[in-house]
Amino acid sequence: MSKKIVTFGEILLRLSPPSHLRLTQATSFDLYYGCAEANVAASLSKFGIPVTFITSVPSNELGESSLSMLRSFGVDPIALIQGKRLGIYYFEQGASERPGKVVYDREDSSFSNLKKGMIDWEAIFKDADWFHWSGITPSLSLDLAELCEEALLVASRMGLMISADLNYRPTLWKYGKNANEIMPDLVKQCDLLLGGVDDSEKVLGIEVNENGAEEEVFANWMKAFPKLKNIVTTQRIHANASSNGISASFWNGKELLHSQKYNVSHIIDRIGAGDAFMAGIIYGLITWPKDYQTALEFAVAATCLKHSISGDINLATVNEITALMSGSGGGRVSR
Repeated sequence: MSKKIVTFGEILLRLSPPSHLRLTQATSFDLYYGCAEANVAASLSKFGIPVTFITSVPSNELGESSLSMLRSFGVDPIALIQGKRLGIYYFEQGASERPGKVVYDREDSSFSNLKKGMIDWEAIFKDADWFHWSGITPSLSLDLAELCEEALLVASRMGLMISADLNYRPTLWKYGKNANEIMPDLVKQCDLLLGGVDDSEKVLGIEVNENGAEEEVFANWMKAFPKLKNIVTTQRIHANASSNGISASFWNGKELLHSQKYNVSHIIDRIGAGDAFMAGIIYGLITWPKDYQTALEFAVAATCLKHSISGDINLATVNEITALMSGSGGGRVSR
């Protein structure tokens, strides 16, 4: 595993009421650190791949604690120390037909004050092979969208593989621009994209025929963004907050591959499941570069296991994921 990956995004403090309590009932909170690109970084590092995570945190105990958490997973964080606060989000765990709920408190965070020209991307990417970002970063401000574009242009010029998770969060796009006004210029630099048919018009500005098949939608994405080599998407079947069926698909421009399906009958924590999938597909494509089916199966098994783990970050190991891929699941005790 000689590949080195760089991810870029905000790390947040997560506060969750214990025991499926509602936020209005909470008298205490479980504390975690995470968020999309940080979760991907920690998971990949746990898989044995060198990862650098680029972010910004304040000069206080919360900033240092968040970086220490990443270091504990083997991630190399490079953080601009500025501002006065670490962003926070509150997560109310759902149950059965009551959905989970996220409340953000990230305005004026250290990360939100980053601007174009503040990061030396050429130095960051000097010995890197892969750059990963998500649609959350450009959703936060026009300055961050421009900074993300700056990073992508440098990464593309330096020949890095570039991946993105569209990660559309409508509640975050509040600065006067819609996602489909910003994201297409960023996505055109990508080689690998995680997204779904529902993202086509809202995020990429590409119309979808009412009866259009998934293959047709993804083929249109590749026409619009010629650099794209692969598109992955996940599906949740018969889902509620406690139980999901999970599968995924992989479009390589010629055929649509489908993963096996998993039934997660008792969800512990679904936050970070998409990030677990993203880390899994990156690891899979590095490990089995010509075997898209195996890479897809690894990614969907990784996201399946994440649902059994509290917190944002997938703690499942490569051995545990490959064991599930081969059918060694079922909750048996490992002795």
